[in-house]
Amino acid sequence: MFTYKTTVRLFDTDAAGLLFFGNHFRIIHAAYEAYLESKGLGMGDIIRGGRLLLPIIHAEADYYEPMFVGDKLTVELTAEEPTTHSYSLNFALKNGEGRKVGAVRTVHVCLDNKTREKTPLPEKLREAIRALG
Repeated sequence: MFTYKTTVRLFDTDAAGLLFFGNHFRIIHAAYEAYLESKGLGMGDIIRGGRLLLPIIHAEADYYEPMFVGDKLTVELTAEEPTTHSYSLNFALKNGEGRKVGAVRTVHVCLDNKTREKTPLPEKLREAIRALG
């Protein structure tokens, strides 16, 4: 498991000061990128390398409680066992009291940047996903 901490910012919210539903994905993606960076797999390096693409092919989210501007959030990132070409990530969003206020699941596939065909996950990425177990 990887833990990422953040705060709900004004630009994350709607007119009522509640976290806009689409920004759940921005927050969890920041946690995902922070995890990859902690494993020496920065998204910038992956993209600039130009060999691989790691698009999200499925995403789902559940909202259990409202989140307001200024709320402290902890994102707990775990993963399912990766397949040859893909991996699934699970994100639990918890408020400052530790209550689960949201959950997100994303499924990523590894593609060759030139052919756009599925390609096996690089071993370093596979190991990083497994470490989230």
